[in-house]
Amino acid sequence: MKTTDSRRATTVGIFIVLGLIIFAAAILVLGGQKKSFMQSIQIKGIFHNVGGLSRGNNVWYSGVKVGTIKKITFMDHSRIEVLMNIDKNARPFIHKDVRARISSDGLVGNKIIALDGGTAQAAPIEDGDVIIVEASVSTEEMMDTLQVNNKNLVAVTGNLRVIMENITAGRGTLGKLITDPSVYEQLNRTLALLHKTAGNTQQLTEGLAGYAARLQKPGVLASDLVSDTVVFNKLRGTATQLQEAAVQANKVAHDLQAVSANVNSRLNTNESPAGVLLNDSATARQLQQTIRNLESSTGKLDTNMEALRHNFLFRGYFRKQEKLRRKQEKQQKAELQ
Repeated sequence: MKTTDSRRATTVGIFIVLGLIIFAAAILVLGGQKKSFMQSIQIKGIFHNVGGLSRGNNVWYSGVKVGTIKKITFMDHSRIEVLMNIDKNARPFIHKDVRARISSDGLVGNKIIALDGGTAQAAPIEDGDVIIVEASVSTEEMMDTLQVNNKNLVAVTGNLRVIMENITAGRGTLGKLITDPSVYEQLNRTLALLHKTAGNTQQLTEGLAGYAARLQKPGVLASDLVSDTVVFNKLRGTATQLQEAAVQANKVAHDLQAVSANVNSRLNTNESPAGVLLNDSATARQLQQTIRNLESSTGKLDTNMEALRHNFLFRGYFRKQEKLRRKQEKQQKAELQ
């Protein structure tokens, strides 16, 4: 009987010891997950909205759990102080210019504080530091945005349905293009014309390229004008001379105009012989009479000269003059030959 009782007591003792061991292990595991037994420093962040963050939630840095939320306290109606325990082992990697924001552990998981950023030039965080806080998008705002986007998507889908119905019914340009063969054939003809036009344009471009190449060939006037400074200077000198000649011609024309005006002014008066002849009728008649007298005297003179030719006293003189004239004509012909 005593042996049975001792065995029962031993069994109960073993179960109690095992239970205590399991309980202690559970406490150690849970404490390790919550960082309850770690050596830590405390830092703060001032938030305007913690979005459901609670005491005991985790603090992550670059995807690694580095601490927990120790305390959440209202500072005033719009500021909330969040006190965080940070593992001392992670302290050298978290710098003073790190930024904190409210996030979630998964899409619908618990709220956490995510630490991001920080530069190596800044010193590591110290106990009591107040870190920079970034505004974060809450789950409610995300859901509101998704709801608005869903409404817009429904509207776009409805518009697409109307467009597809119009196209299927053959309404509009695209609908006619799909359902009307004549529109398709006309479009093909237009494309063929465009293709032909493109070919003609290419030929024209090639012709212009060839013409430009010929213009750039050395020895051509266009090439010399562009590249040969001597030709260009000569052309510029010629243009200058033409301009000077034009100025001289204008001056001569101006002088001729002045002379013509002077002559016209004198012709209209009796100050010059020409003016007297044009304006004085008596003088003109006298001049005409003088011309008639000269003509009559010239006729009589010719008659007298012919008579002298046949006179034996002057016949020898005229024969000598005739021989001298013939001799001069022969000398001129010999010089020309």
